[in-house]
Amino acid sequence: MFQNQELLIPSVTPFFLEKDEEWLKNNFSRLKTAALSDANPRYAGGSSEASWSQRVFFLKLGSKIKLSQIFKKLVSLGYEKASFVESLGEFSFSGSVLTIFTPGNNLFQLEFLGSTFESVKQKKQKPAGSKRVVGKEAFQALPGDYLVHLDHGIGVFRGYLPSQDSKNLFPDYEEFIAEHGPGPDHGFFAVEYAPPRHGARPDRLLVPFHKSDKLSFYSGFDKPQIHRLGSQVWLLTKKKAKEEVIAFAKELLEIYAKRETSFRQAYPLFNEAESALQSSFPFSETPDQLKSLDDISEDLSSSRPMDRILCGDVGFGKTEVALRAAVRVALSGKQVALIAPTTILAYQHFELFKERLKDFPLEISFLSRLVKPRLIKKEKQKIQEGRADIIIGTHRLLSSDLKFFDLGFLIIDEEQRFGVRHKEKLKQLKNDIDILSLSATPIPRTLYLGLSGLRQVSELKTPPPEKLATSTFVLPFSWDKLREAVLLEKSKRGQVYLLYNRIAVLEKIRQKLKKLMPGIKVSVIHGRMQEQELLKSITDFRAQKTDLLLATTIIENGLDISNVNTLLVIDAFRLGLSEAHQLRGRIGRKNLPSYAYFFYSRSKTLGDKAQERLRILKKYQHLGAGMQIAKKDLELRGAGNILGKAQSGTINSIGLNLYLEMLSRTLEELKN
Repeated sequence: MFQNQELLIPSVTPFFLEKDEEWLKNNFSRLKTAALSDANPRYAGGSSEASWSQRVFFLKLGSKIKLSQIFKKLVSLGYEKASFVESLGEFSFSGSVLTIFTPGNNLFQLEFLGSTFESVKQKKQKPAGSKRVVGKEAFQALPGDYLVHLDHGIGVFRGYLPSQDSKNLFPDYEEFIAEHGPGPDHGFFAVEYAPPRHGARPDRLLVPFHKSDKLSFYSGFDKPQIHRLGSQVWLLTKKKAKEEVIAFAKELLEIYAKRETSFRQAYPLFNEAESALQSSFPFSETPDQLKSLDDISEDLSSSRPMDRILCGDVGFGKTEVALRAAVRVALSGKQVALIAPTTILAYQHFELFKERLKDFPLEISFLSRLVKPRLIKKEKQKIQEGRADIIIGTHRLLSSDLKFFDLGFLIIDEEQRFGVRHKEKLKQLKNDIDILSLSATPIPRTLYLGLSGLRQVSELKTPPPEKLATSTFVLPFSWDKLREAVLLEKSKRGQVYLLYNRIAVLEKIRQKLKKLMPGIKVSVIHGRMQEQELLKSITDFRAQKTDLLLATTIIENGLDISNVNTLLVIDAFRLGLSEAHQLRGRIGRKNLPSYAYFFYSRSKTLGDKAQERLRILKKYQHLGAGMQIAKKDLELRGAGNILGKAQSGTINSIGLNLYLEMLSRTLEELKN
């Protein structure tokens, strides 16, 4: 907010994220007075120990201040220094211009002459997480991304032309505008390549928007080699990659040939039952849900068993799609099994299926450690005799003493959460039945096979109506910050998840919370609790008898409570990327702002991969980012031992996207 020759820069916190530009304008003078007097802020029933001087920064036009002091202040306010400003809470400095992306989606460009603040420009920016869409809207990139051009190899994306952002990068910008004129339909992607000789400037390739199909993002496991334009290296690299892709494709086809030769009776349609299910769904289906339902319906109408991955962020409607497919198979007389990695998730599925299918002639069984031993025996008998139509449970469904009567359809929720022994058992079940795997962030192996075209993939990218993205903060741990976040959520009558993945320390943390916030009621859950104690903690929290749920990663899968809109994670650097994204998906279930805080320890040095995981988590915080995060996870962890690690060198040389494109095309050629 720029007013009276002064710039107000607010901290990147939920308090300011929820305030609009009008509020900042109306409270400009009050905020300045409070900051100068170092007064404590109070708002909506909550308070904080932090003073306003730690929450706002005022910079007067014409004033002199060292840039290092400004950078230090911005970092203390929660901003992060970046090469290019892409999303809210970032700042960059280039030449004499300081660019800051502040709450309210305002982009400020401050120009300095030495240490004097000379001028400021302000423009509204797109919401955090959105990317600029250009040309055919089919290819989106950010400055600094590595791109692969099909004919010229790997380069660095530097910006769009024509674009004001490119003015400083390209000295012939004005000439370009004069020759081509402005407008998105005839712009260019500017891709930078290696210099043609030592000491020369890098070469630049301008790719017209309508030729964006020539470009793909580079994903690999190492930093790529930037190619020179016009050299033979790229042609030789592609030729060698093609030879290796053909050999690999033949191996893959041999492995999947057995499943391709399996056949079963096509499942009939039950139009009346499907209409009843649709009308009982309390929400409107998203376009992606409808497309996925059509894809699965087509698979079930075929005589070849389905093997499909359904990807979608938490809350995007994967379970509803799976439920409708399960009903069609069950009404056809085949048994359906839904296996989930945790007791909580399995129980939630059971409750949902029971409620949605209460008017259907289908028997639903549930097996997990929550079921008493004497009832387990009865349920197993029903399953073996065919009296149970839909069976929901944890890995208990994989035990050797359980025999299915006529299993036809297996739904696997979050396959990556199962251990090696359980996966081997799953492989035995998969030979000739239909498979639907649900995942918010597919593991590298699953993603790799899906992108290779050997498993069909359906994506739920469209968020439910009114759902908001969760604002993500990555910052050093502080009890003051934690307290502030809890009190802010409490002031809005919301609830909080606090995660620390060490059971032995949970009780100490609970005692600390009791001293820090005497009015906050805390529940505790972890995987070693007795079943009834576990259920009581969850039930009390769901009924809003407690304000904060202190837990391990047990809440990652299956705990859906719409009143929880703040997540706090201590020692977040210990989490995997997909695990952290799943946890973030546990909040923001309603049309209210939600906030995820990923804390790291100041006293511990973070490894490169831990830093990269946290950086990716903050960067990809927009709705529907699960698949992008899975691809980044693939980069960090590698493709895994699919058929050995022989493919990693080829992938590094040309990039994963081009590799998969070549593999998919080769598979089609070999099939025909």
